[in-house]
Amino acid sequence: MFTGMAFSNLVMYAIIIATTETLHSHGKTNIRSAAQAAEALRPVAGHFAATLFAVGFIGSGLLAIPVLAGAGSVGLAGLLGKSWGFSRSVRKAPVFYGLVAFGTLGGMMLTLAHANPIRLLVLVAVINGIAAAPFLIVVMLISSNERLMSPRYRNGKLAKTLGWSATVLMAGAATALFATGGVSF
Repeated sequence: MFTGMAFSNLVMYAIIIATTETLHSHGKTNIRSAAQAAEALRPVAGHFAATLFAVGFIGSGLLAIPVLAGAGSVGLAGLLGKSWGFSRSVRKAPVFYGLVAFGTLGGMMLTLAHANPIRLLVLVAVINGIAAAPFLIVVMLISSNERLMSPRYRNGKLAKTLGWSATVLMAGAATALFATGGVSF
């Protein structure tokens, strides 16, 4: 599990660096639409730029939709005390599957409403960044609580140090976002 997470984060980091270098070296520093992102690939992909972008966008969507819709649905179904998980049938976890369908259809409706996907990605990233610190605080308090967690599952010193460090970093990043005037949508 840890090897897979580390590898996926390494690949993500490589994609971010390669994309940044490609865009910056060709003077593309303000991408505001999917069409601009596809056009930015032209120096690398030539007349296949739009096709390459479309294939990558569709591929990432096929990977992300079940993960994102499923992750949110797991959290909400769990909070509601309902059964969840793709390993369960629709009959055994109807609320979970209903939430997955709602999330997927909600995303499709945004597309049909001609919402700018780049602006939505930035907005969601900002919301996630702001919400991360309070959620991390709750997770750290619960995972370190002796009454809630058995000694076997309670955070050790390393997990506490890393967890609280991540919490402080996320809170600092959110504070810096507000202190610098945030991002424009």
